[in-house]
Amino acid sequence: MKPSCIVRSLSVLCVLQCLFGCNHFTGSKVPLYEADTIACDTSRTILVAYFSRSGNTRCIAETIAEQTGGTLFCVERATPYSDEFRKCADEAKEERDNDIRPLLAGKIEDFDRYDVIFVGCPVWWHTAPMPVWSFLENEGYDFTGKIVVPFCSYANMFPEETLLKIVELTPGSIHPRGLPVKERDTKEVKDWLRTIHIIE
Repeated sequence: MKPSCIVRSLSVLCVLQCLFGCNHFTGSKVPLYEADTIACDTSRTILVAYFSRSGNTRCIAETIAEQTGGTLFCVERATPYSDEFRKCADEAKEERDNDIRPLLAGKIEDFDRYDVIFVGCPVWWHTAPMPVWSFLENEGYDFTGKIVVPFCSYANMFPEETLLKIVELTPGSIHPRGLPVKERDTKEVKDWLRTIHIIE
C-alpha cells in the first residue's frame, strides 16, 4: 500500500474512533453522577425522547417505550446532517467545538403533562450530540422537578461522560441511574427499568 493511502486510511479510522468512541470501555455500568432513587409509580406519564442517526439509539428508545408504554419523540436537526459519514462527523465536531446549539425540527406541544422523560443519544465526539443540547436547553421545556433518565448507545468509549452531560444539562431534575448500551444490545433494558423503579 502506498504511504499516502496508509495516511488516508489512518485518518478515516481516527475519525471513526473519535465520533463513536475510542479504544476500550471500562466495563462500569454506573454513570459518573450520584443517581437519585424514586419509588415505583405506574401512573406516571412517560416520554422517550431520543436522537439517532444510525438507528442504534432509536432501537433502544423503542424498547423503552414498549416496556413502559411511553410516548416516543425523535429529536431531529432542522437541517439534517450529511448522509456522508465524514461530512457528518465534521459537522458534528464543528458544532461541538464552537458550542453551537443547532435548530431543531418538531416540538412537543404537551410537554408539561409528562412526569418522566427518558433522553437518549449516541456518543459523538466523546459527548452527547449538540441537537440534544438544543433539546434540553433551547426549546423552552421546563425540566425542573421532572424525572429525567439518560441513556445512550456507544461503540467503545465515553458512554458515562455522555450520560453525565444529559444530567448536567437538566440540573433541576431528578436523575435515576442511566443506561449505556453497546450499539443496539437491548437485553439489559427491562432489568434496568425495574432496578430504577420505572416498571414493576
